[in-house]
Amino acid sequence: MAGKSAGKTPLGKLILRELYLQGRNQRWLAEQIGVNPNHICVLLSKTKFPRSDTLLKISKSLNIDIAELYKAIEESGKD
Repeated sequence: MAGKSAGKTPLGKLILRELYLQGRNQRWLAEQIGVNPNHICVLLSKTKFPRSDTLLKISKSLNIDIAELYKAIEESGKD
């Protein structure tokens, strides 16, 4: 898993970690939140962050406190 998180934003790393721990994949997350799987790739590796409604869907799908997602976004701004 460490290799997959290289070059990812803190948000991307958090999402990948949770997917890994839950035995899920990016395609599953895309289906859960109603986006194209390519959109998940962009969310994981770009500094352009998802809208708040998308973050809420990710939070609910992965059972992550939304505050953790916002904290990861904030960490990205410090780089």
